[in-house]
Amino acid sequence: MIPATELRRFALPHAYAQSIPGDVIHRVMQSLDEDEGAWTHAWSSLAMAAEFRGRDLDAVRYYAMARFPYVDGPNRLAAQQACVASFDRWRKRVRGISRLDLPFEDTGFACWATGLSIRNRLPLILVIGGIAGIKEQWAPVLAESDRLGAAVVVTELPGVGENSLTYGTDSVRMLTYLLDLLGRAADTSRTCVVGLGFGGHLALRHVLEDDRVRGLATVGAPVRDFFVRAADHTPLPRLVDLTLSHVMRTPVDRLPAALADWGVDEERLTGLRVPVACVAGRDDEIVPYSDAQLLERTVPRLRLVENDTLGGRPEQAAETRLWLLSQALRMVGTAGAVRRAASARARVLRARRRLNRTSAGAPA
Repeated sequence: MIPATELRRFALPHAYAQSIPGDVIHRVMQSLDEDEGAWTHAWSSLAMAAEFRGRDLDAVRYYAMARFPYVDGPNRLAAQQACVASFDRWRKRVRGISRLDLPFEDTGFACWATGLSIRNRLPLILVIGGIAGIKEQWAPVLAESDRLGAAVVVTELPGVGENSLTYGTDSVRMLTYLLDLLGRAADTSRTCVVGLGFGGHLALRHVLEDDRVRGLATVGAPVRDFFVRAADHTPLPRLVDLTLSHVMRTPVDRLPAALADWGVDEERLTGLRVPVACVAGRDDEIVPYSDAQLLERTVPRLRLVENDTLGGRPEQAAETRLWLLSQALRMVGTAGAVRRAASARARVLRARRRLNRTSAGAPA
């Protein structure tokens, strides 16, 4: 059973990242009791009400919260399916967003994509989420992608959402296959991968093996020390254990042994020649800050930004998303004006956050 207190705590950044209004978030959080089923029911009720009013994008956001952190039964499965259906209705009105259903290794995965064209092959920004983030959460970026000068494809980590693969050390092959396929309709020789959490770790390992990738932008990615600690049985939050167990299809008690050899060693990181942009937090209770420090010591072309709570407040979630996007655009060399605008907007949000903290008496 997923602990209710952890469910509320870890879901908060996901809610903010989707621009769900703070009053809605706190109203739901405060109304919940210890009955785990209440979580999915509360968010699904909001989603159905949004559907009734024709607000499909709001329904996507609420259904994404209802299925968080993973599908463990019929109620969360229904929320997951309804989330995809709501997104599909929304994207058909927005236009320009296509769906890719890709068979791979006797199963498969899905993507949402914009900007793909055989006649005009644009550089590629490939986005992959973490162990609890679904591709539908990137709707705002997909909606604005025609201004970016790049094709954008978003997909999910194996075991998450519509990705029916198993997350493992060989998951890099999924990204290699995807780039091979997308090379018909995008300039994959100019690719930047944006990876969130464990998606960032997968993307890092992919960058080390695929010279088509020109850069990596990531937030909260485990690198080496997380896996060392896991192998040493350092306790993780129960929700993280359960979610990893789900996507890896591995019992919780076998996770330490299963994760023991996943770390990336210093020699490989030192040999990394592409730029890496990384957002990390000193108080991240999942990934130790020492992993960011490892990147700082070893990766020759690293941009490291600290974010105290990794998107734990609305303005930080927006700031992080904009910064990652601006870094990705810089790495693939597209749309200077758009890139500068995104970077400037991120700086404004960061300055506003520091000003608010100073006004409140907190250290800047």
